[in-house]
Amino acid sequence: MKTKDFIDFLATGAGPAPAPNTTKKLRTALLTGLIASLGIGLLVNGVVITPSAFAGRWFKLAYAMSVLTAGWILVKQLSRPISRVSKPLWGLVLAVLVMFGFGATDLLSVSVEQYDALFFGQSWLMCSLLILLFSLPALAAALWTMRTLAPTRLRLAGFSAGIFAGAQGALGYFLICPEDSFLFVAVWYTLGMVLSGLLGMLLGPRVLQW
Repeated sequence: MKTKDFIDFLATGAGPAPAPNTTKKLRTALLTGLIASLGIGLLVNGVVITPSAFAGRWFKLAYAMSVLTAGWILVKQLSRPISRVSKPLWGLVLAVLVMFGFGATDLLSVSVEQYDALFFGQSWLMCSLLILLFSLPALAAALWTMRTLAPTRLRLAGFSAGIFAGAQGALGYFLICPEDSFLFVAVWYTLGMVLSGLLGMLLGPRVLQW
């Protein structure tokens, strides 16, 4: 049998190749990461979070969710060979700028003597590191899932997985965070999520190569 005839035989009735269910796989990774990060937060906190506590921490939740949304879109786009990521990247930058804008209003509302309290709070030494640690299960889940798909821009894909995971780590950490300063959240939460992003960028070329 000639090669062309053999190829035609194999292709007869084959139909289009099935598309990978990217969204379903990433939802599973998101659920896994959220359960792990929130579970760690609740375990460390040791108590059930009341509605009033959520109300007092709304800006931390809103910030983490904004970054998580941008991270989700980035991860979904970068799990495919041809991807447009300018809009989610700008969305990520906008979320950070808005948070720093709120932080600036903090500075304008207090005297210079109170700047250190707003910036450092009580827990700046551990905040970013704990967000990074809380994000590790989510980062592992995101990278493992992306590895089963078809990313090609591996450093950027790893960074997006890290930001995606870092936002989940921030969601877990906000359950135990005692701070109530916009500036604190803008600086130290952002640093924690960026550290997760940089770790993802470092691991991306090694883990995601196919």
